[in-house]
Amino acid sequence: MAQPQPRREDQELRQAQQGNMAPAAAAPQQEPIKYGDAFSVKGELAAQPIAPRDAAAMRSAEDSVPGVQVPQESGGGFSAAAFMESAAQYNEAVGAVRPGQASDAAAKHGINVTQDAVPGGRIVTEFVAGQVVGQYAVAEAAPAQQDAAGANKAAGGGGGAGHGDAGGAPGARGGPAAARGN
Repeated sequence: MAQPQPRREDQELRQAQQGNMAPAAAAPQQEPIKYGDAFSVKGELAAQPIAPRDAAAMRSAEDSVPGVQVPQESGGGFSAAAFMESAAQYNEAVGAVRPGQASDAAAKHGINVTQDAVPGGRIVTEFVAGQVVGQYAVAEAAPAQQDAAGANKAAGGGGGAGHGDAGGAPGARGGPAAARGN
């Protein structure tokens, strides 16, 4: 009766345990975090590991939208940039990407953040290679309080919901309606 041949993995593990080989060489390669693992994306983007330059570009895009406080940094919600930064660090640690590397899809198609005005605030949408990876709402600042005499406490008076925000077309950039002129 023949005995089964020892497997190569078994030999490498025994050698690593005996100190003849670096343990990292004996360990199986860990899988990188890919866009399709974390976000509802398709095609070329879904199969690519999240890279450091992708995360940096998303952070820059989030920071460039005026008046928007990223939900995760304001005590709740989701930030695509924060997740991508963590995933990129993990992917570097497992050797799936190099420092400063960008994914092909993100480099080719870009990363951006848009916002659309809606009643009561704005909707912020984050894109990688034209596919949505994050979306959240940002509420408008509360209307100014009135004192006992009924006078508006906010400098300039007026404002509030539905008053004088002619510049609030969808996709408009800028602060809340109350911060714009009437």
